[in-house]
Amino acid sequence: MSLTTKNIATVFVGLGLVLALSFAVVTPAKADMLSDLQAQVQALLAQIAMLSGGTTTGGSCNTFTRTHQMGDSGGEVMWVQQFLNSHGSQVSATGAGSPGNESSYYGAKTKAAVAKWQAANGVAPAAGYWGPITRAKANSMCVSTPGIPGVPGVPVTGNGLKVMLASDSPTNTALVQGQAIAELAKFTFSNPTGSEITVTNLGFKRVGVSSDSTLANVYLFQGKKRITDSAGVSNTAFNFNDPSGIFKVPAGGMVTISVSSDIAASTNGQQVGAQLVSIASSGVLDSSVVLPITGSSLLISSATLATVDFNTTTTPAANTNLTPQNDYPLWQNNVSIGTRAVWLQSFQLRNLGSVGLNDIRNFRLYVDGVQIGATIPNMSAGEASVAWDLSATPLRLETGTRVVKVVADIVGGSSLTAQLSLRRAADARVVDTELAQPILATANGSAFSARTSGLQTIGAAAVSVTKANTSQSSNVAVGASNVKWATFEVRASGEDVKIESLDVQANTSLDRGLDNGKVFVNGVQVGSTKDLTDATDVNFTFGSSFIAKAGAVEIVDIYADAKSTTGAAFSDAHTAAITLGTGSSNAFGQVSLNSVNVPGSDVTANTVTISSSSLTATKYSGYGNQTMIAGTNNARLGSFTLSSGSTEGVNVNTIVVDVSSDEAATITDLRLVNHATGAAIGTAKASPSTSNSFSVNVNIPVSSTLTVDVIGNIKSGSNAGSWIADIDTSTGGTGLSTGNSVTIGSDLSLQTITVGSGSITVTRDPGTPVNSNVVAGLSSVHVGKFDFAAVSSSYTVQELKVKVPADAATSVSQITLKYKNSAGVEQTVSQALALSSGALTHATATFTGLTFFVPENDSADIDVYVDTPTIASGGKSGAAISVLLDGDEGFKAIDSSGASDTTLAGSSTDVNSAASTGYGSKYLKKTVPTLARLSTGYTTNTVANGTGLFRFTMTADAAGSVDWREISFEITTAGTATDSYKTWTLHDVTGTAVQVNDTAVDVSGTTIAVCPGVSCVIGEAQQIGAGSSKTYELRSGAVTGWGSAGDSISINFTEDSNDPITNAAASSLHSGDAFVWSDRSANSHTTTTTDWTNGYLVKDVDNDTRQCQFGTATTCTP
Repeated sequence: MSLTTKNIATVFVGLGLVLALSFAVVTPAKADMLSDLQAQVQALLAQIAMLSGGTTTGGSCNTFTRTHQMGDSGGEVMWVQQFLNSHGSQVSATGAGSPGNESSYYGAKTKAAVAKWQAANGVAPAAGYWGPITRAKANSMCVSTPGIPGVPGVPVTGNGLKVMLASDSPTNTALVQGQAIAELAKFTFSNPTGSEITVTNLGFKRVGVSSDSTLANVYLFQGKKRITDSAGVSNTAFNFNDPSGIFKVPAGGMVTISVSSDIAASTNGQQVGAQLVSIASSGVLDSSVVLPITGSSLLISSATLATVDFNTTTTPAANTNLTPQNDYPLWQNNVSIGTRAVWLQSFQLRNLGSVGLNDIRNFRLYVDGVQIGATIPNMSAGEASVAWDLSATPLRLETGTRVVKVVADIVGGSSLTAQLSLRRAADARVVDTELAQPILATANGSAFSARTSGLQTIGAAAVSVTKANTSQSSNVAVGASNVKWATFEVRASGEDVKIESLDVQANTSLDRGLDNGKVFVNGVQVGSTKDLTDATDVNFTFGSSFIAKAGAVEIVDIYADAKSTTGAAFSDAHTAAITLGTGSSNAFGQVSLNSVNVPGSDVTANTVTISSSSLTATKYSGYGNQTMIAGTNNARLGSFTLSSGSTEGVNVNTIVVDVSSDEAATITDLRLVNHATGAAIGTAKASPSTSNSFSVNVNIPVSSTLTVDVIGNIKSGSNAGSWIADIDTSTGGTGLSTGNSVTIGSDLSLQTITVGSGSITVTRDPGTPVNSNVVAGLSSVHVGKFDFAAVSSSYTVQELKVKVPADAATSVSQITLKYKNSAGVEQTVSQALALSSGALTHATATFTGLTFFVPENDSADIDVYVDTPTIASGGKSGAAISVLLDGDEGFKAIDSSGASDTTLAGSSTDVNSAASTGYGSKYLKKTVPTLARLSTGYTTNTVANGTGLFRFTMTADAAGSVDWREISFEITTAGTATDSYKTWTLHDVTGTAVQVNDTAVDVSGTTIAVCPGVSCVIGEAQQIGAGSSKTYELRSGAVTGWGSAGDSISINFTEDSNDPITNAAASSLHSGDAFVWSDRSANSHTTTTTDWTNGYLVKDVDNDTRQCQFGTATTCTP
């Protein structure tokens, strides 16, 4: 039993004794004692109220865990009565059990109230027994019954200030004795009116089985920001008052306030909460609000919290003349974290100085040199001048010393002071990572006291002037008007500064100054226009037009004409530099009225070169010399680039193209085109002359380019030879800003265009598919890929003849071509194959009306596919299908001039897909086998008599069954001879292991050949069903000499590297081939029919090696 509980019990016993004695002695003779006894009773009741924290009406809810019945005392009985009183089943109207006077005794009244509540809420039987069913119902109502004042949920409606317990007000939360700012309750204030409401006073009571001293310091928080000083608790009551407003509730808005308190030490076992009992505000309280509104009673537990200790020293030290500057550390302290890591959830400081809210800006919080939280632009009024809410992303502080620092930019406040202070332990919300409760910080190992930096007195007004990084550095055109020559940045600090005048000087290479000088501040001219002299400063006065704001950057630009003070233009390569001369009391602080020299010393801008406007012409680097054919229309006869200078842009008004008389005679429709847009420039010349002047109107901005293409039609029949156009020196225009004339200065010869003939050649493309077996009946089998290359002209191939060897003609039912047209869209065309006859060696498919486009000086591919019939439909097993493009028949390609070419490569040679070994042939089969070595399924990982040393599967294609009569393996050994492994047998282990070869075989050289049955001459074939597989295992029946370090054996399939042999019986293949198999394509198939072949092109025989080796034990690769 806690001390508080004992005290309450003692009071109840004392009260009982007093009452018993009073009634025992009250007689007429003793009537004068009655008033004294009543006074004693009232005193005891007051003591009970104080210890128990007052009333708990209003909807208090707890999680019920214990069963109770009539006659019980203690436990959760008081909670039960509180619940009944707030949920429509009042225990008693007055006295014990009434709202605010709940007791811990479960008597007849409590039983009756429970029964009433059970009946009203569908709990059966309604017998007044507080059991599991009743508890579950009560707990669910605590969670899901919103809308009653004092219970978390939706605010009630009305027309005045409304308040209710917030939906996230703490319930069933365990507090820790000795912790900081424990959240006791949260209240939501809502304002449905059209005007802001200021809350000026809030009255609270402590509730729960606790004492006043349990709550050490009570605060109000808005979010994580403390908004009040601490309040003390007296006779359970505490309140907060601020005539100017504790907080404001905006019109139509809501504000949630938390009541938080430090919890005293040695309070384990007590229960404490907060009850709102009164509100004062500038608005009317809504009639629906019923006070008091009570939060839950929270249990205080005992646990060891982490420690947070602030150092004695807080920097910076006092400074009586702080120069305004950026990134100044205004508060810093070393904080020691002990026991375990903690979470920093919020941090706030108060300014004790006199500076204005905007005199210091951009506050940043750093921990161990890393910024956390957002940058705060300026200070706020109230308890928290600057506050960081880090609850969304709290910072974990590990044990040890952490450096906490706040830096800011000091931009104003001349002669005023700044001093940041961590006023309360509650201002640093640091939460234990395990107990999830705030920690009561200490200072230098003792009770916390404010951690305050030294007083910072901000110095007098100051102004800095610097040349801007953007100040003019590029050249200025000769004679240009209103040129920006210099840009300066002016920064005032300490206070706003009025700059009344500036001295400006123009230092030119000819000592002539600049004409029509002007001063602009932030883009607006201030002062009058004056010539800028070279020998002396020119003073510009501004009156009150130029006030530099503290902390801001003011931009000062100096403009003038690129002419001397007499108005005469400069020559090319002259220079000018602008200087702001040293000021003398030409500026004054707006607050202190102290004078300031602006600038403090001469500030000179960049030296700027005055140069003449320029226009240059160069051959366009993206277009080289070309060969074109006569008759080409829209020929690109040249390409050049016009470039403006860095001083000003150019309006190009004339472009002159010169050609010789012979060159002029070879072309028509000469015109100019903007290379980037394709738009025409000027008017086309239908019949060009030797000098072709185009009147144009094209602006080229400063330091920019324009690329122009020269286009024309080359006449048919023009003689072969070179054609070169020249851009004449008179090509030019005028400056965009000065209007000065400018030309390219010299002739420019363009690209050499050779008028000749085009050609198209065809070769087998390296992308031609490799040789492979194909199952008969497949469509779109890719056989060939051919590359067409065009020189000096584009071509459109219109006609093409594709050949197939006569032996494979019946195995091809259709030829398909795939190519792209001039728009880049893929085209697909197909033709049936016309069979050969007589002496013809090939069948052909003739294609006409093709639109296969080959770009000029580029190449394009055409792909050839075949459809194959089944063996039953005429396909021939073993037929080698390849394709050829006919070299001199059926070919037609049209060049860009309309001329035709009828030979593939300038000769009659056919182009064959199978011209390179291993490519461009497809071998037709009724079905095919696939071999695959297995890495799993071995019964042991050793090399010994009868153990499986090599496992594989053989799979037949779904098109048909496969027979095999021989399979061979390569045996490679180290440490032991190959004849140390004898009596090799192959076993079908698909199901129960069955030996395939009746007679074991030995290694011959490095090879063993396994045949089903008695031998490779006598025996039947093994068959694999269509779409199925068999698993085989190779074993050595006699292994000798294995087991020394370095012994190894490798096994793999023996490959057939020669082309497949067809039309042979199985017996004729054994001597020279490693794998003998059949697609069973012959009628009445047997081992003697001629539908057997070797293992050439059978899949996966080349990825097949398994190796075992001995070190200290046998290991085998998968």
